[in-house]
Amino acid sequence: MCRIRLFIAAALIACTGQVMADTLKIAVIGAGNVGGTLGTLWVKAGHEVMFSSRHPEQLQTLVEAAGPKARAGSVSDAAAWGDVIVLSVPYGAMPVLSEQLKGQLAGKVVFSTSNPFSGRDGEVGRTALDQGVALADQQYLPGVHLVRAFNAIGAASMKSQSGTGKAIATFADDAQARETGARLVRDAGFVPVLLPLSRANEGLPGGPASGVLSEAQIRQKLGL
Repeated sequence: MCRIRLFIAAALIACTGQVMADTLKIAVIGAGNVGGTLGTLWVKAGHEVMFSSRHPEQLQTLVEAAGPKARAGSVSDAAAWGDVIVLSVPYGAMPVLSEQLKGQLAGKVVFSTSNPFSGRDGEVGRTALDQGVALADQQYLPGVHLVRAFNAIGAASMKSQSGTGKAIATFADDAQARETGARLVRDAGFVPVLLPLSRANEGLPGGPASGVLSEAQIRQKLGL
């Protein structure tokens, strides 16, 4: 009986350790509608999330609504704290953000929901659209494991469609980015459809992978 109890205790400890090992520290830079919604979904999936913005003192309501594993901090705090960095900022902010976080993100997975718009983001947006958004990302964020996803679905649809089997085009190249990106999409309640970064413009608003789609629809639209 004593041996059985010891075995059960050891199994419980092992399971607890596995759960802890599987929990990610996700830093969301830009806690607006999209970043706030995704971060909240990830908290509900069991991850720790730090929401950050230029005014972290204004994020307390979001933190309380997200749950006990959520917190707020500055952009620099988030960059240092997170295992995964989620960028959900206007694309026109990328040059300033790149300079602010220079050297801090290399080697980390960076998950970008940020989209360039020529009207809103001016020359920065036009250049990114012309040369390819993933290439622009990599110029601003050298040395990171880049993922792009949730680029053409609104926050309201993220909330309402999470857990319904809908799919998200997920763009990444290296193994770490692909694995982590797919996991975060799944943990937000969606099915990842993995594609190379060279096709990331197809996931922008108005592209063939935009909107609320099933996996079969994404594969058909993208010729997979």
